[in-house]
Amino acid sequence: MRFAPQPPIYSLPVELLSYIFVLGTHSLPDALEDGREPQELPPFNADSVKTPLTYSAVCRHWRSVALGTAALWTSICITVGSVQTDIADQSKSLNLSHITSYLSLSRKCSLNILLDARDADWEFCEHEIAATSDFCDYIPPFSVNDMRAYLTLLLPHLSRWRSIDILTDTWAPMYTALGMLNEPLMTRGAPLLESFTLMRCNDYISHSPQFQPSSMKSPELFSSAGFLEPPECHRLLPRLRHLTLRGVHVEWSNLSRLLQPSLTSLELSSHSLDVRPTYSVFRDVLCACPELRSLVVNGSGFVSEDKNLSLKTGAHIINKSIVPVSLPLLEELTIGFRSAPEGCDMLTFIHAPNIRQLSLEDATHPGEVDDIEADEVLLLAAGYDLNHPSSCSRASFAQESSSPFPALQKLILTGVRAETDALRRVFTSLPHLQSLKFNAMPRPMDAIHAMLPPPAMPVYRRLVDPRSTSSGFILCPSLSSSPCPKVQELSLRSGGLSKDDLSFITTDFLIGRLDTGAESLKRLDVQLADRRRAVYDEFVQDPSFFRRSDIKDEDGVSLGVRMDLDVGSLLPSASSEVERTSVRVFRAPIFMGDADDLTSEAHIDEALLYGGIFNDPIFDAQYGSN
Repeated sequence: MRFAPQPPIYSLPVELLSYIFVLGTHSLPDALEDGREPQELPPFNADSVKTPLTYSAVCRHWRSVALGTAALWTSICITVGSVQTDIADQSKSLNLSHITSYLSLSRKCSLNILLDARDADWEFCEHEIAATSDFCDYIPPFSVNDMRAYLTLLLPHLSRWRSIDILTDTWAPMYTALGMLNEPLMTRGAPLLESFTLMRCNDYISHSPQFQPSSMKSPELFSSAGFLEPPECHRLLPRLRHLTLRGVHVEWSNLSRLLQPSLTSLELSSHSLDVRPTYSVFRDVLCACPELRSLVVNGSGFVSEDKNLSLKTGAHIINKSIVPVSLPLLEELTIGFRSAPEGCDMLTFIHAPNIRQLSLEDATHPGEVDDIEADEVLLLAAGYDLNHPSSCSRASFAQESSSPFPALQKLILTGVRAETDALRRVFTSLPHLQSLKFNAMPRPMDAIHAMLPPPAMPVYRRLVDPRSTSSGFILCPSLSSSPCPKVQELSLRSGGLSKDDLSFITTDFLIGRLDTGAESLKRLDVQLADRRRAVYDEFVQDPSFFRRSDIKDEDGVSLGVRMDLDVGSLLPSASSEVERTSVRVFRAPIFMGDADDLTSEAHIDEALLYGGIFNDPIFDAQYGSN
């Protein structure tokens, strides 16, 4: 009898095959090729959690190798899909078998855990908040008891946790999780824990000054209440490097004692005023982690030592002479402010001269009636002293400011409303800036004009009013008079542009920058909103002096147009070495993420319907008076 030859892979040593399995299981998603900076990657790829099961089903040999490789089974993913509901009698049952199997097969290896209790069909109501539960009969598929059951299985392995992410829509499951985590963490600690993420994914509810539901307001995590002796906090999380608290508050005073100097990433977001730390406690938290590389404070921060004063007036600091916290290693800073004073306080509070990337975001509620004018926030970011109004006057524009971010290379402005003068001042203070992103700016052309010289300069008048120019452009010699002259990349996502605006941005703006001595842009991306489709169509149908090519997705659907513009050829006095500018104009936003406020036309219409995000009777009933 003749046997078929075995495939070459069967000749591999078991150790090598095992290593290949591990690489295939724990490989992270490929970096996005959409022009964005890659976001912080998750501890594991949730799509590949079941990959070990696939290997095990190929053949007996592979199954033996897979079951004997403990490192394959270290990623535990729990979602709403893990809760099985019987449609007939609406009874629920938990699928715990895969968890117990993974915990057993992983033996002593460290664990990465994702516990995602979010529901795509959630109707933004919580039974613990009376004003919202009166309007709906929604029953969350992932209940408090489900959270308790899963954590009961996981907590005995706390000493093996390398990372844990707990995500919920409503507060009750999160509150249960915090209560169950507190005692083990505050007594035994988590010696291998490197990444800790807790998210209540409902930013809207954090806009209420009072935390809701009020009956579950007391901080359950990092609480020392009930302990006979205070825990030795500094030994409990020795390896923690990444901490995210989004919509989740803790015992802040103990947090400052828990954090290690080795913490490199901290996010505090979406906290109601009455659960934010006081100034002194917040300062202790940041002082506890001097090696921070990334800091996000979005819709959070600190309040006055008199919390009642903060709730009534929104005031944060009364004494303006407080010394800022020094974070010399900080490279990325994101500040999302819900009032101009809040943004100013955060900028004043942090001294980080080595920042490479700064993000400023208007984090007010989308339905807020009063607009925030962020001029003072930008002036502070430019290094101007707001206590001396003369330093911020138009007459002193030429006066050099001492920029708090001299090494800044990338600036992201999201939803920021400010005058052109304030925008120009912050751009002028950043001579080494290389990348600029404008997301959902209320007045996008103000930001574009701010990248050109002040109106008093002739070149600005020629650009804004073509009738004032004689023939062509004249390259200005000597030093650049253009703000942020070294910018190489500019991205603009906005629904407020006209066809004339697009024409100005893709021609006169680029020429004007070069005309004033700035370096030529290498890439310019403009993304319109779906509702501006007519503007896009009018723009691409207008004949011009440069060729366009379509940008298409994998299915051949046109996303926009691309133009390689030789700006130098349009400016006779320009150097022959001027690089071409890659201009891309997209008919709609193509990159959706946490920082994107633009959505498709269908989503906008849905949001404006009765019960939508911007016409929500439940939210209005609960928070309208606030």
